[in-house]
This record gives sequence, C-alpha cells and structure tokens, in this order.
Amino acid sequence: MKKLLLILTACLALSCKKDLDKTLTKKDWRIESATVKPAMTIGQKTSTNYLELMGPSSCVSNSMISFSPEGTYVWGSNGALCDVLSDTSVKTWKREGDQIFLSAMPKSPMTLKGDKLSQITSTTTPDGIIYTFVFVYKSK
Repeated sequence: MKKLLLILTACLALSCKKDLDKTLTKKDWRIESATVKPAMTIGQKTSTNYLELMGPSSCVSNSMISFSPEGTYVWGSNGALCDVLSDTSVKTWKREGDQIFLSAMPKSPMTLKGDKLSQITSTTTPDGIIYTFVFVYKSK
C-alpha cells in the first residue's frame, strides 16, 4: 500500500510540473506593468511607473517573452528602434517550482503565479542610487 501511495504521489508531482510548463509555454507573455523604486526622473518626469517614463513606443513598453517546451525562450519588442537591441543568441530557461530562471538573467528569476510572471531586478547608478524594478508580464 505504501508503494502504491509513493507511485501515485510521484505521478501527481510529475503531472503538476507538466501543467505548469504548459501554462508557461502555451501563450506569449506581454508586459503589463513595470515599476521602479525609488521614483526615477527622466527628462522632466519623475515617477515610479517605469512604462510611463519610457513612453508607449519604447522597447520595454512593448516587450514580450515566448517560452518553448524545449527549454528555450525569445524576448522581443516591437517598439521604436528595438531592432537595434536584437539578440539572436539561443537563450534557455528552466523552472524550479514557481521560479523561472532565464539564462540571460540567472540572478533575477521570474515568478509564475496564475497568468502572471513577475521579475525583480535592481541596478546601481554611478552615484550609488539603487533602483529596484518590478516587471509583470501577463499571458496573452
């Protein structure tokens, strides 16, 4: 009886893993929001809404991620001049629980919750200001 329970538990765990992978790979993920703290000033605007600061035609405001079942992904954007940032290298992803690790940013995993992916990154300016960004993508 214990062996049967162990086998059923293993099958259930593998089934859940595949369901989460399907959630990730069946649709594209488009940027929904991007916030920055502390507030950032670009030109005459100061805000914590990074998409607003960058403008509706910016690369970040039009970014999208597609994950393949084979473990590769493509990040792209159709914003103005985004082809300048084009990167044709093969990028890979792996999932550990609800965390998605991208080869291009292994220290900033994404978190999958329902139909949303979120990612927290930070950068330090030459003046020592640490900006923390929260990017949220939604499946489309």
